[in-house]
Amino acid sequence: MIIRTAVLEGTVPQTERAGFDARMRDGVLPAIARYPGLRRATLRRAAEQEPGAPSVYMTFELWFDDLAAMEAALASPVRQEVRARIAEAMGPFEGRVYHLVLEEAGETGPVS
Repeated sequence: MIIRTAVLEGTVPQTERAGFDARMRDGVLPAIARYPGLRRATLRRAAEQEPGAPSVYMTFELWFDDLAAMEAALASPVRQEVRARIAEAMGPFEGRVYHLVLEEAGETGPVS
């Protein structure tokens, strides 16, 4: 499994957070869901930061079967729609966005 993670490292002013989060959840995430071959998409907002850690505000995780499926999705017309939705939503965000492409290497179930 391949997970493409978009990392929003930065901040959103407190007064803008509810609207920003809603645009990401209700505008960007549904657009992402239309990527062909997408198995799962998650939106996560940082709940806590360790001292000295990068200031990550939010991440998107897009799950694909393999690199070929991810590359096909990113080459599809859906990507332009996703980019447009992101551009509409990003106004109050101050920081940078970068991507990581990770390969699932192990998993464990619940620990009792």
